[in-house]
Amino acid sequence: MKNLDGIIEKIENHIGEKEKIREEALKASRDIIICCRKGIQQLHRNQMEEAESYMKQASTRLAQLYEITIGHADVFHTGFVENAVQEFVEIQCLYNIMKGMDLPDPDVIQTTYSAYLLGLCDVVGELRRGALDFMLEGNTAKANEYLGYMDRIYDAIMSFDYPSALVPIKKKQDMVRSLIEKTRGELVVSNCEQRIHDKTHEFHGLLDQVTEERSNRKKKTEETEDEDIDIDKVW
Repeated sequence: MKNLDGIIEKIENHIGEKEKIREEALKASRDIIICCRKGIQQLHRNQMEEAESYMKQASTRLAQLYEITIGHADVFHTGFVENAVQEFVEIQCLYNIMKGMDLPDPDVIQTTYSAYLLGLCDVVGELRRGALDFMLEGNTAKANEYLGYMDRIYDAIMSFDYPSALVPIKKKQDMVRSLIEKTRGELVVSNCEQRIHDKTHEFHGLLDQVTEERSNRKKKTEETEDEDIDIDKVW
């Protein structure tokens, strides 16, 4: 057992180095998530330049995260790294949708396929938020457009039926379906309210028109009566 101390020291150095890498990766992941969430807030405020700035910061940190975890698959495949990548996918997809562009390719933005798929599911929640904002503005056409995007994503992700060990997407699928059902119901109510508002406005317009016509007829009648007055009789 003369070599026991040497073995223990070697193992301790290895674990210590692994812990250092883990802490660096954890910090990078947190930075990515924060940048992405702030960027998404700016997207909903239509502050595109600010959102793009946060996206660039997130992209830079993601590249650093990959560099940190090279050769450390056990760290790379931990949950916090996957969560950070999903957030990055979410903002990238939302940005492209709002700009009217094609979705980013996972190979181009260098994300795993599973992270891309799960991040795409999360985009539905942000699209719902956008649809609700449009409803509040009375822009039901744009809200309907966002609902259409949500439906397309749902149709796409429902083609995946694999064990959770491969792709943990089942809960995401259920979440997306629930969000779409709620949004569709709220949009139906919004459309009805908009039609009622339009009809009410139209009715008020007709009332104003009728009132104006009556006023004009009364005025003409009064003018005619004035013309028929016999001045001699008055005196």
